[in-house]
Amino acid sequence: MKKFHQIIAAIDFTPSCRIALKEAALRASEDNAAITAVHVMDEFLIHELKKALSMEPAAIVSEWRQRLEKFVAESEVGSETVKCEVRIGHPFSELVEACQAKKADLLVMGAKGSKNEPHRIGAIAAKCVRKAPVDVLVVREDAQGPHKKIVACVDFSENSAKAVQCALHLAALDGGSVDCLHVFQSAIAMSLDYGGFMPAMPATIDPEAVKNWQTQLEQFLEPITREKGAVAVTPLVVERMNIRETILEHVEKVGASLVVLGTRGKTGLREFLIGTTAEKIVQHAPCSILAVKPDGFMAAAD
Repeated sequence: MKKFHQIIAAIDFTPSCRIALKEAALRASEDNAAITAVHVMDEFLIHELKKALSMEPAAIVSEWRQRLEKFVAESEVGSETVKCEVRIGHPFSELVEACQAKKADLLVMGAKGSKNEPHRIGAIAAKCVRKAPVDVLVVREDAQGPHKKIVACVDFSENSAKAVQCALHLAALDGGSVDCLHVFQSAIAMSLDYGGFMPAMPATIDPEAVKNWQTQLEQFLEPITREKGAVAVTPLVVERMNIRETILEHVEKVGASLVVLGTRGKTGLREFLIGTTAEKIVQHAPCSILAVKPDGFMAAAD
């Protein structure tokens, strides 16, 4: 099962990122991983502070590092084990560089949804989910770990196998269970859902097709779940028209606090899954999201 070794927690001093920091600390303590809290300052802000306060950039960064250290200490996450780093530049670019410099394998961020659309994540978090070269955990304030119910999305791709491995690892640490969910569409449902606009209405159920997909799912999961230990795993197959809405519906039905999914699917098209299924789930799920990147994923340009 996958373990995390180097964790980056993105800090912008909001309540959302404090929850994310606690989640990062939980993951770090369970896996005995190193954790670094990173705050990114905008170059324009540095320039304005320099003019207003007659301070050199190095002094400004030093002061903000002290603020970051205080924020970490007040978050009660074992501040003595958390390294603090302040960077200057664009948040996405600097977070990617921090991940690469630390050889991080997990970036943890707060969801930071708006009041009008509380389930939609912030722009930087969404960009990191799409383009950062590491797994990204987006934490919602009311859905932090330990995670007792996890939903792993399965499309039979190699990367969804990685997603299941991550889900099993976290469930084992948190004393949780995992629903491995595969949603399949009939040919007519796929044509109707091509643009992603169909509601989560039932398609004509084909019991034989469901049975065949259930067998395939169990065969797919067998080598992955061999060493699952005491984790309860439930393979689930659902035939529906809209994959995205069906996954979100299941998450709400079982009260899952975490969804784990791969950011590229079976098609092999660079933007297909993250542009449709994964993007909608990431933006609208009422719980935290772990987006698992495929092996060899390279950071996309800003």
